[in-house]
Amino acid sequence: MTESEPRGVMNQSLWNTHDFKVKMLDWSATRGSRLGHTCRRCGRGFSRFPVLSHGVWAIDDQGRALESVVTDLWLSQPCPRAVGESDKRDSKRLRDTPKI
Repeated sequence: MTESEPRGVMNQSLWNTHDFKVKMLDWSATRGSRLGHTCRRCGRGFSRFPVLSHGVWAIDDQGRALESVVTDLWLSQPCPRAVGESDKRDSKRLRDTPKI
């Protein structure tokens, strides 16, 4: 994670409303494993480094960081239990994408 990536604060009780499948997205000697958490119900994706306290950030289905507002929104809500149209739009809001 770079300094420009979002650092969300995870509310454990809201986090536990999801049914996550977890996979390792990548690994580095300095940071360890970067894990991807994807909810089986709603499809929301999050990433984090479990050994570092850098927080959690929302990701798309390719593991790319989404805008901070998406991270903040998704972390503040319980699992919606289904994929919603707003989530589909939000998952396209990549962080630091060039404006055309």
